[in-house]
Amino acid sequence: MAAPELLALVMNHMRHGMLVYDAAERIVPMNAHVGRMLGFAGSAIGPGASLPEYLAHVGAAVGWSPDRVAGVVENHRAWRRAGEVRHFDHHFDDGTILEICFTPVDQGGAILTYVDVTHTRHLTKVSERRENLTREAGTLLHRVADIAAQKRVVAFNARIEAARIGEGGRAFAVVADEIRHLSRQTSDVLHHINHVIDESLRLM
Repeated sequence: MAAPELLALVMNHMRHGMLVYDAAERIVPMNAHVGRMLGFAGSAIGPGASLPEYLAHVGAAVGWSPDRVAGVVENHRAWRRAGEVRHFDHHFDDGTILEICFTPVDQGGAILTYVDVTHTRHLTKVSERRENLTREAGTLLHRVADIAAQKRVVAFNARIEAARIGEGGRAFAVVADEIRHLSRQTSDVLHHINHVIDESLRLM
């Protein structure tokens, strides 16, 4: 198998989109994933097309204005002059998020890779929201623990007052003991919940 055929075979078996253009801004290879990710037919553009033609197809597929397409072309040229690798997320209007990597090459062209990270970024947001909610729940549990501690103090004071009253305060003392018992049970449950929250945060 010839080298160009082998390269085309490898690129079309990649999971990600990949495009390479040379110093003359002519596309050398491009796999089919690029068109699928960006919403245009794979046969619409391919090797030999220019970078501006390719970006015009992308713009038409995703709703960019001609001025925006021209701006993206100029960005590519500026990135090539800077000679630096760039990673960025592009958010499309339909909610799709592509992670794009621009890698300049010595001959003056560049390699573009596209990875659909929509699901990954969504999971990250959900995870962050879950972590924040878990921390808020922990804060509320601390407040409930403080209330339980105050109830124990009230029950203790009520027990003292019942003892001072004597025989007439016996029923009052029973109620105070029950409050103290329930407060202790509440504290045990809160301790267990706090342990669960701490473990959840550690796992996240």
